[in-house]
Amino acid sequence: MNSKNRINFKFFSKNYGYSKGIYKSLNCGKFSKDNPELIEKNIDYAKNKMNLLNRVLVIPHQSHTNNCLIINKESDNKGNADALVTNSSNLILGITTADCIPLIFFDNENYNIGICHAGWKGLSNGIIEKTIEKMILIGSSVNSINVVIGPCIRKYSYEVNYDFLNNFKLPKTNPYSSLRGNRLYFNLPKFATNILQNQNIRSIKDYKKNTYLDVNYFSYRQSKHRKYSDYGRNLSLVAIK
Repeated sequence: MNSKNRINFKFFSKNYGYSKGIYKSLNCGKFSKDNPELIEKNIDYAKNKMNLLNRVLVIPHQSHTNNCLIINKESDNKGNADALVTNSSNLILGITTADCIPLIFFDNENYNIGICHAGWKGLSNGIIEKTIEKMILIGSSVNSINVVIGPCIRKYSYEVNYDFLNNFKLPKTNPYSSLRGNRLYFNLPKFATNILQNQNIRSIKDYKKNTYLDVNYFSYRQSKHRKYSDYGRNLSLVAIK
């Protein structure tokens, strides 16, 4: 999907790639156990689909941190991070997910972009706040930042226990968790939306796709329930046109 002006972004499904078996078919997870050559072919397919084949793609070494890097060139991608921001039109920013939330940040006024991998650990440790902070450092204002929430695990697919709520310092009764029968579920995208709103981000779009239920997406939790030995990763990309 394209934003209205100079920002180009897309949340890719797992379809139309080259991988086989449990990775079928657009697996872009470089740290999966899939064939590395097929992963590179899949990534090139995605870049080409966005007409960005000649651009440099930067994907951070994701490890559920709250680290966000300002990237001006590929060599700036150092250490573990789960978010990137840039105002360079020479780069593509990317992340991979398989139930965690992919977040696209863009500013059409100042031509800044960002991307964020937000699981419960990152959200509880401030990955969204760090990404907004870095967007502001490269010239955006809070009022000019737009955020898009991509495919991720949704409310009644994300079963948790009460100890999980302690990660967010939430009481048993809160707006993000709910009981169905004797099972407790957590609404991760609603929690992320609340963080964004508390940071005064007002332009928030949610694609409302559930990676656990939608067969078009890789899902870590679905793979575990099926007793697969590994799992594929969905790719999200953003670039300045």
